[in-house]
Amino acid sequence: MIIHFIYRFWSIRHPELTELFSNKKFIAAASSYPVAALISWYLIAYFGSTGDGDDAGKLLLQAESRRRYGKEMSEGWLVMNHWENGYFNSRVIFCLISVDVIMVVSFSIASTLAGLTYYYIKRADTISLQSNNMQLKLFIAVCAQTFVPLIFVYIPYGCVLNFPFLRLPIFKLDDACMLLTSCFPAWDAVIMILLMKDYR
Repeated sequence: MIIHFIYRFWSIRHPELTELFSNKKFIAAASSYPVAALISWYLIAYFGSTGDGDDAGKLLLQAESRRRYGKEMSEGWLVMNHWENGYFNSRVIFCLISVDVIMVVSFSIASTLAGLTYYYIKRADTISLQSNNMQLKLFIAVCAQTFVPLIFVYIPYGCVLNFPFLRLPIFKLDDACMLLTSCFPAWDAVIMILLMKDYR
C-alpha cells in the first residue's frame, strides 16, 4: 500500500526517482518494509497472546464455540484476554498497542503520501492534460485499492481487538471477520476492473 503511494507520488513530483523501481537493491529495500511488518505481526501474536494450557481466556472461548457452533474447538486459539479475572493484563495490552501502532503508522504514511500526491496532481502544469488525467485515474485506483483492505480487514479486526479492552460489545463482528477477509482479494480485483478501462 505505502509502496504504491510512493510510486504515485514520485511519478508526479519526482519522475526521475521512479527508475529506482527497476533497481534490485531498491526493490529489496522496499520489500523489507512489508516483510518486517509481517514478522512483527507474527512475533506479537506468538509472544503477546495466550492460549496454551488452561488459560482462562481459552476456557471461555471453548465454551463460547460450543454454545455457538455446537462443537468445541479446544486448540488453535490466540487469546487476548485484556481483563483476566478482572485485572489489567499488561502483556496483552502491550500486544494490542503494538498492533494498533503498526496499523496507524501504515495508514498515516499512506494518507500523507495520498494527500501530497493529490496536491501535486492538481498543481501539475508541466505535463499534458491527458497525462494529468491518467495520473488522477491511477491515483483514484490506488486509493480505492487502499479502502478495500481498510473496510474488509483492518476496521473489522481493529474493532474485534480493541472493543473488548474498552468493554464495548462486538455483536457478531468476530464471526464476520473471516468472511470479510475472504472478500478482500475479490473486491481488490473488481476495483481495478471497474476503474481502469484497460483491464476490462
